[in-house]
Amino acid sequence: MTKVYLLLRTENSKLGIVKAQLSKFEEIKELDEVFGRYDLIAKIETENSPAIKRFIQNKIRVQEGIKSIETVFAAEE
Repeated sequence: MTKVYLLLRTENSKLGIVKAQLSKFEEIKELDEVFGRYDLIAKIETENSPAIKRFIQNKIRVQEGIKSIETVFAAEE
């Protein structure tokens, strides 16, 4: 299992729309609204790194209202 965190910035007044859309994806295990540099943090789990890449490209980047995405891979134990 591969785990990553997405740090997302949204366009003004689009936070609620983005959060509602992202909450529909089964790959997103946690989705939190935060204060500071980012607006949302999403915890994602998939089978492997290629699956993460496909998920981000095909389901996240196409979402309207996302201004920027930073991907952070969790360290393996």
